[in-house]
Amino acid sequence: MQKNYNVVAGFNIIAPAYDLANDAMTFGLHRLWRTSLCKLAAKLLPARGSLLDVATGTGDVILGLLKHRGDCHLVGVDPSEGMLQVARDKFAKKAALHQGSIDIRSGDARNLPFPDNSFDVVTISWGIRNVNPFQDGLREMLRVLKPGGSLLVLESGKPELKPIGAAYKYYSKLLPFIGGRISGFMPAYKYYTETVESFPAGAQFVAELFEVGFIKGQYKTLGGSIVYLYSAQKPH
Repeated sequence: MQKNYNVVAGFNIIAPAYDLANDAMTFGLHRLWRTSLCKLAAKLLPARGSLLDVATGTGDVILGLLKHRGDCHLVGVDPSEGMLQVARDKFAKKAALHQGSIDIRSGDARNLPFPDNSFDVVTISWGIRNVNPFQDGLREMLRVLKPGGSLLVLESGKPELKPIGAAYKYYSKLLPFIGGRISGFMPAYKYYTETVESFPAGAQFVAELFEVGFIKGQYKTLGGSIVYLYSAQKPH
């Protein structure tokens, strides 16, 4: 693992090229995987409900939700001002009619700037790996969820299927070069591949959800089991 790597500074550097690099590294499939999360979140949100997207990045989860639930209040937090600026530019172009229902601000997953029991749904996509320790982030998401509210986590992980695992191990070595070439900053993508390798996935992460107090934890795999969509609930 890269010692003393500053995750927020790295995201500030790659922010302008972040979406393009993701398209290149996943052949655009990250958009389909994120859509799976957005559709599930849309089903879980009550009428005129509220959703918090942690590590909101360039705002694609909020934009995806607006396609399904324009009636809801959508809040995004991220520690990277560079990423948030890209998100604001996107919203101005693609969601001008919904600006009143969108609120994005700087924030740390380990110390969310919201009262207890504030949101019906909390989402985080490709962000929980970057929270250290990630259990502190999960506890904060549990705190700000309303009783009975749902958490959805979309995250990369080591593939469960052995044939996929062998191919992914080879491909993951190429990812830093692809992301680095497009963004001009390879360390961010080296950090990505290293954290995917070490982060608990599948049943291990579900156990972590139960450990911090969530119930009904479960997951399904996407993309041949290289991406995991987790769901859990705050007890009533």
